[in-house]
Amino acid sequence: MGQKDLVTGAYGYSGTYLRLRLEAAGRTVRTLTDHPAADADIEVFPLAFNEPETLAAAFEGVTTFYNTYWTRYAPSGTGHPQAVTHTAALLDAASRMGVERVVHLSIANPDPNSFYTYYRGKAAVEALVIASGMSYGIVRPSVIFGGDDILVNNIAWLLRNFHLFAIPGNGRYRLRPVHVEDLTDLCVRLGGERADTVIDAIGPQSFTFEDMVVAIAEAINTPYRLVHLPPAAVSVLLHGLSILTHDVVLTRDEIDGLMAELVMVEGEATCPTLLTDYLRENADRIGRRYRSELARRRPRPGTAP
Repeated sequence: MGQKDLVTGAYGYSGTYLRLRLEAAGRTVRTLTDHPAADADIEVFPLAFNEPETLAAAFEGVTTFYNTYWTRYAPSGTGHPQAVTHTAALLDAASRMGVERVVHLSIANPDPNSFYTYYRGKAAVEALVIASGMSYGIVRPSVIFGGDDILVNNIAWLLRNFHLFAIPGNGRYRLRPVHVEDLTDLCVRLGGERADTVIDAIGPQSFTFEDMVVAIAEAINTPYRLVHLPPAAVSVLLHGLSILTHDVVLTRDEIDGLMAELVMVEGEATCPTLLTDYLRENADRIGRRYRSELARRRPRPGTAP
């Protein structure tokens, strides 16, 4: 195929799957990132948001822009409003350099009026993508699982190590997990199209949060006890766990978002993998070690900060 694509964060979680999938399809991949791998074998450009010409150079000759850039919280001064501004700079650079297509990784249920700045910011970025002048595919995943995912793996880690799991509230709020490789396949398929598209990336199964925790515990064959607590109490427990893990395990906004079913979407599945199949096939591996979000964001050994 011989065409060139740019993936933001091509050595991050979803970005790694995108990079490998595109390379397998014969495409040349480059990346914009602050966290390159020491042994990176693709062109790497810095996320120089305040240097428009540096950003523009990264998009020279690029056909499709796969945008995974965002921030979950503000570990080093980048909040959600600033992430919107940064994404605007990326889209402007891509448009000016003649990029034909942008595939943007958003989130299920973005809402400009949400209580949660994450979801307000995601809605603002979608509006920027639509107004960019490039053809677009906007992909809205629910909870992502597979590989080095955060939520499912770390639930398993907690169950393996403590056997006691605190459920915020009644645990009956629902979610619709999607496998990371299915999500990648959907993004790459949309990258080859030119029609403007907004699509939910959702798997074939929906769970209540409590039922998902039980499914994970039973798959890894560990004893467990569930305890229902007020969200504020769970938040306090997670703060203590954050000190232990040197990470932000789950923020209060994320707890409230789960309970408000912000990661639940009705309708037909767009991605085929069953979470229960994944758990069964990977039971020996899931939760063997804690996956740190903050560790992913630190510069890798042998790279510049």
